Amino acid sequence: MGVRHLGGLRTPLPRPEGWLIPCLVMAYALLLPGAVWPDSNASRPSGVRLQLSPKARADEGRSNAAQPLRTVRDLRHWSNPTYTRVVITVDGEVKYREGRLRKPDRLYLDLLGAQLSPDIRGRPLGAPDNILSGIRAAQNLPHVVRVVLDLKTLREHHIFTLGDPYRIVIDIKGNRVQSRPPALEASSGPSHARRHTATPSGVKRIALATEHRWHVVIDPGHGGKDPGAIGASGLMEKDVVLHIAKRLKTLMQQEGRWQVTLTRETDVFIPLEERTAVANAQGADVFVSIHVNAAERSELQGVETYFLDMATDEQAMRTAARENSTSLGQMSDLRAILRDLLLTSKRNESSLLAGSVQRALVQAPAGGKNGRDLGVKQAPFYVLMGAEMPAILIETAFISHPSEERKLASPSYHLEVAQAMLAGIKEYVATIQGSIPRQVAR
Repeated sequence: MGVRHLGGLRTPLPRPEGWLIPCLVMAYALLLPGAVWPDSNASRPSGVRLQLSPKARADEGRSNAAQPLRTVRDLRHWSNPTYTRVVITVDGEVKYREGRLRKPDRLYLDLLGAQLSPDIRGRPLGAPDNILSGIRAAQNLPHVVRVVLDLKTLREHHIFTLGDPYRIVIDIKGNRVQSRPPALEASSGPSHARRHTATPSGVKRIALATEHRWHVVIDPGHGGKDPGAIGASGLMEKDVVLHIAKRLKTLMQQEGRWQVTLTRETDVFIPLEERTAVANAQGADVFVSIHVNAAERSELQGVETYFLDMATDEQAMRTAARENSTSLGQMSDLRAILRDLLLTSKRNESSLLAGSVQRALVQAPAGGKNGRDLGVKQAPFYVLMGAEMPAILIETAFISHPSEERKLASPSYHLEVAQAMLAGIKEYVATIQGSIPRQVAR
């Protein structure tokens, strides 16, 4: 029983009726900033969670209304029969709330302090696939954008964020299928949320026989408006790695035992999250991202190979920050995101693949000519995040080192590096198949 204080007298308050308590709770909740209730014809959410990046978490106490609204600029997705990746692009960092509703079954994200771009307001945002029956977005409140993923099936899902520009990535896995998925056809009809079936512009597939062959996705880093690192002579990373990737593809085609996909075959820009989406959607066995290193100190040289994890040294973190086109400060915010991603990543297999490729590169003529073995390392590269197969990133040489820049401009060097990469991949496959002793890189 409550007590009211009146001039020193203690007068009992009347006990509220039972029906009044839930009404008061609901009224209070509706007054909370950013409160968003499910659709009127929907059931209550099961497990609503507020997801904040470390930076956004520090600002959690600020009112949404006091901050300028961020704009949701784009929404894209890729899929195969058991996997869908949805990417929401916003022009700045936002808090978001995740939940699931039933009847009909759907996931939703409420982006707080956000508004929809006129380009996507009211338009269809995605063609149906095996996992989603549709994607919707609406201005749920003046400062809240709700993105809804209508589900056909859901086994598990993961959400992580990338920066510069700020993106929310949703990976959804459906029920498993017994056979490998067939090649997907592009969506017909209009769709603003551009549905990619693992073959964006510049990507070509190799037709293969029906028997299983190892499917390798080769990713030449950068491209288009993103030149990557640039040497003193003007040599660009994007051009060097494309030459190496094409050499590697040709070598693998000549052997006839590989299925090969390049994320780009021309000088085009492809977002980092799209590159692993290509590999995931095609059900690839291996993902290899090829890059060229650079450093402020021109004396640094050598080859190193990375797999996904938090960086163990400052130079590895600097390399990842450069390849991610972001700052060291933003890189430090990735720890919580990586902790969740690494639970489902192929970390051990990626480490093994990195070790095999690194050994082959160092032993190759290209690596032995004044080269230096910088070893297998780990760092939080955006391009490796969410990969569902063993995935590595190779830094072939330092374009900032005068003699290594000259090597990087040489077609014969491109061939030698490609041959070494193929040898490393073959060693990894033999190890997985039990032909040679298994050694995990340390």
